[in-house]
Amino acid sequence: MSGDAQPNSKQRATEVPPPSPPLVKEKAAIGALCVVCGDRACSHLYYGVAACHGCKCFFWRTVKSRLNYVCRYGGTCSISTAGRNACRFCRFNRCLSVGMKMEAVKMDRKLTKRKREKTDGDETDEIGGGGGGVDNYENTADAKRAKSDVRLLISSLLLIDKTSSDGNAKLSSLQFVQPSLSNLLDEPELLDGFRSEMSYRATRQADERLCYDTERRLVTWAIDWCRQTAEIGDVHHTTDKIALLRACCAPLALLELGSQCTLGRSDAQIPLCNNSFLLAHAVPPSNSFLNWKTVQSLSKWSQRELKPLCLKPKELVLLKALIVLNPDAPGLSTDAESSIRMLRERVHMALFQSLMEALEPVAAASRLAHILLLIPQLALMGVDVIEQVRVRNTFQKRSADGEGLLFWQLYGDIFDDVHHDDYLEHSASCSPTDSLCTNDSS
Repeated sequence: MSGDAQPNSKQRATEVPPPSPPLVKEKAAIGALCVVCGDRACSHLYYGVAACHGCKCFFWRTVKSRLNYVCRYGGTCSISTAGRNACRFCRFNRCLSVGMKMEAVKMDRKLTKRKREKTDGDETDEIGGGGGGVDNYENTADAKRAKSDVRLLISSLLLIDKTSSDGNAKLSSLQFVQPSLSNLLDEPELLDGFRSEMSYRATRQADERLCYDTERRLVTWAIDWCRQTAEIGDVHHTTDKIALLRACCAPLALLELGSQCTLGRSDAQIPLCNNSFLLAHAVPPSNSFLNWKTVQSLSKWSQRELKPLCLKPKELVLLKALIVLNPDAPGLSTDAESSIRMLRERVHMALFQSLMEALEPVAAASRLAHILLLIPQLALMGVDVIEQVRVRNTFQKRSADGEGLLFWQLYGDIFDDVHHDDYLEHSASCSPTDSLCTNDSS
């Protein structure tokens, strides 16, 4: 082209705008507190603010389902970590007042006409034929909503598992007090000093002190798991959380140890959460919450039942949630039992859908059955743990620093329970000090 020639319109280059930078999810400050209730916030901002997973899920469900609440006290209820579930009206208003954005919750969008017609044609035979486009659209929307709920539930449980296992550098608040289980569930910061980093490198054989440290850390871990999982299901009262904790603590701790056995280098060792281990074929220290029979049973069960399954992280946390969400736990109120059943159904559905996405239907059904069969096996071994703890609490003296206090309050000793056949029904105030005072006064 000559220097004075003019390019025609078809030869002119069109300017392409630069691609927009990817959206980066804002992170919350380390150690941030939930602006709604004051609990420990998640690592990311949700709906524009720092929020805990309980308030995040509550806001999401309320907006997605377009729920309306009523306050019986004129909208003046106080929202805190201990009482955030007491009034949903005030809790939702609190979410809005601190800056949570309803428009940030992703809502289901209507399908275009062409996509709706294609969906109708593909699904007519499965639904029953000739049902009409409206029913098919509703089914599609329900399926999307169910998948979104499954993803949110699994991510919440994974976060619970991570935060429960992480350590912190805070000092213990239990040096001068011996709080009850109610205090520990209402004020999680009381156990900060017990939340050491859980590590299973198995570098040395456990002695009495290491067994005690493992016991205390596992009970603290179970308390965190139970408290946070119950809050997802909007379980209100502390007594209900204590009932769930008593029913799930032993099998939940056994599952955690058993899952680490499958990852260990030696089949003859049971790794503990403080880099120590118990020998599978040796008598454990006298103060261990695992007796020789339970150690052998756990080792065999881990290698024969758990290891062949090769549970994925999502499957493992869903199994832990199923153990925690026991609607038949003695002491549950009627409302809590209903809430636990509903959440347990959601966890079942999440586990089933995750298996269906990865496997053929027949293989998914078989794997689901094998995973669910692990629960009664853990429950049977859990009874042996509770018997060992109760006998130890009866005949072995505790040290002045509160050794064994958490397990004492959970299960007491062999003289505390009126129903000798039920190891899970104990009063919430059971403690060494209370028992001594009762005996002296009588």
